[in-house]
Amino acid sequence: MRKEYRIAKGWEIFIWICFPVFMILFFYLGIMPYLEEKVNVTLAVFLTLIALGLEFLMVLGLIDTRKNKLIIEKESITSIGVFKTKTLAIKNVKGFKVDRNYLWYFSENENEKKIKVSRYVGGFDELLSWSEQHFNDLDLEEFKNDEQEILENREFGMTAKESEHNLLKAKKTTKIINIISWIVALSTWFYPRYYQIQIILCAVLPIIGLIIFKNSKGLIRLDEKPNSPYPNIHSTLIIPSLTLLIRALTDFEILDYSGLWIPVSSLIMVIGFLIMNDSYVHYNFKKGHTYLTVFGVLILAGSYGYGLLITTNAAFEDAEPIVYDVGILNKRISSGKSTSYYFELEKWGPHNKIDEVSVSKNIYNSKEVGDKAVVCFNTGLYKIPYYFVIQ
Repeated sequence: MRKEYRIAKGWEIFIWICFPVFMILFFYLGIMPYLEEKVNVTLAVFLTLIALGLEFLMVLGLIDTRKNKLIIEKESITSIGVFKTKTLAIKNVKGFKVDRNYLWYFSENENEKKIKVSRYVGGFDELLSWSEQHFNDLDLEEFKNDEQEILENREFGMTAKESEHNLLKAKKTTKIINIISWIVALSTWFYPRYYQIQIILCAVLPIIGLIIFKNSKGLIRLDEKPNSPYPNIHSTLIIPSLTLLIRALTDFEILDYSGLWIPVSSLIMVIGFLIMNDSYVHYNFKKGHTYLTVFGVLILAGSYGYGLLITTNAAFEDAEPIVYDVGILNKRISSGKSTSYYFELEKWGPHNKIDEVSVSKNIYNSKEVGDKAVVCFNTGLYKIPYYFVIQ
């Protein structure tokens, strides 16, 4: 018995057509800054390095498309890649797992590396069916073990029936609040008409999520682990926090950051402590993924803290702004995944240097170089000065 699996023909054709096109675009990205009349050396070097990295990834992708294959034989499974060839003896395969992108084979020997197979290989369904016939489904085993653990855990209920009831209740609760979080976040992204209310909701939802998490005694999890019976509060913590960060970055220009770092750092420490200091979750710092978890928690806390302070600093300030008519020295458009519009403004008020400011498309189209832009300046609720262009 010998069977080879390679990337599906349709995907192979798509890659060989599209990747060279992407390589041309990345090449242009690398040389684009040098075509400007006034070359920004820092930006040029940064984009060149990014372009070279992307070109390298495209080349690896093409080589991988050509070389990568999985070989199933009577006594072994072999994966041939760009840099490595891995082989597992059939008798040593502990089982398999399937996620959104890959099929994984695991060895009984924990020191032996696992083999992964892309879902985009030709005959993937046939391969998955063969795996189900010959090996244990580790995802299913873990799900059943976790579910049994929930039913037997007296923290979740005095009886198995009560634990099951509490599990269903927790799933319903997390589903509702996660959906609410998505609705609030999307409306705040795309339709921030009720700005103050939307900012309050984005600020409150992660706190509610943390309270629910803490009161669940370990039944509700923070992460979004696939094929897990444990309900999670993942979306409620992350999506509103990112929304606050996006609104802070796009809505306001900060004049002085000095009053920001201490409160943001304090919020990061408090939120990080509340998440990590949990008697029902034990972190093993001998494993690399624990440090990734800590890093993710810090990023989440930083996004929430920065977004919360900047948006509330402006949204809930009662003082009238000081208005300046400022000359426009230059204007430009930055195009990429999204299009941004900028004015280069002369010195004004407390802003004693020439600088660029982001503006809306309508404002950009309504003004020409030499016109006056109307800049609103505020000291901020927390004394974090900010400004924005209104016309």
